Amino acid sequence: MSAKKIILQRYGNLLKQESLVTIEDKILPNTFVLEAPEPFPGYFGYYSDIPSDSKPLYVYLVLKELYTLEQITRATQNIKRYFGTDFNAAAGTVHLYNKDYHVIRVRHLDTFDQIADLQAGYLDEGIYFRKKPKSISGQAIIRLKKFFTLEEIDDGVYFDLDEKDHGYFTIPHKLTWKYFEDLTIKVKNNWDYSKFDAAVGHIHQDFGIVDMVRIYNPNIDREYLMGIRKKYLERIK
Repeated sequence: MSAKKIILQRYGNLLKQESLVTIEDKILPNTFVLEAPEPFPGYFGYYSDIPSDSKPLYVYLVLKELYTLEQITRATQNIKRYFGTDFNAAAGTVHLYNKDYHVIRVRHLDTFDQIADLQAGYLDEGIYFRKKPKSISGQAIIRLKKFFTLEEIDDGVYFDLDEKDHGYFTIPHKLTWKYFEDLTIKVKNNWDYSKFDAAVGHIHQDFGIVDMVRIYNPNIDREYLMGIRKKYLERIK
């Protein structure tokens, strides 16, 4: 008899770095939308097989002001009742060129043409967008507030049931972004299987906070995740 799967639903945060560019068309007039055309930069070749005219991967709708998690969650829930695609949305903040932008990060749209329709849906829900500045692009630090559906495969080790190819493992304490960035470089330089992208974050559990690392690799499996976990834990001070 196989062991019963342990499925957890948790709320938490992720902190990551991506290159963002301004989307110039197929959006509502005079609104500000960013895209990550090459997500998971730590995994070299991730997008090499994706045609240039493919569907949007990560879209960031830049908001006029800070909205509460409840406001964005309720708006998203209402839009999902009629929207043609089962998109995923998460509130967050983009730090780009010493400025912080409040955003809704959107995944799983089928076409770029759906962006304006989705914006219109949020407008109907009272969520307003920042006016478009001059075109900008660059490396951004992104903090997302999101919900996770996790399958625990070992103590403190998880696969994501909503996003394929994502795995997580818990770590002893919070890491700053710079420390985590340097730590990831050390892991990559001392391991033969260094094609992965990493982010750091936490989940809320048992009235407390559990810190964790997110790993992306299209070929991720239990052995790979346990191996990379060992490399990180050996180096965390």
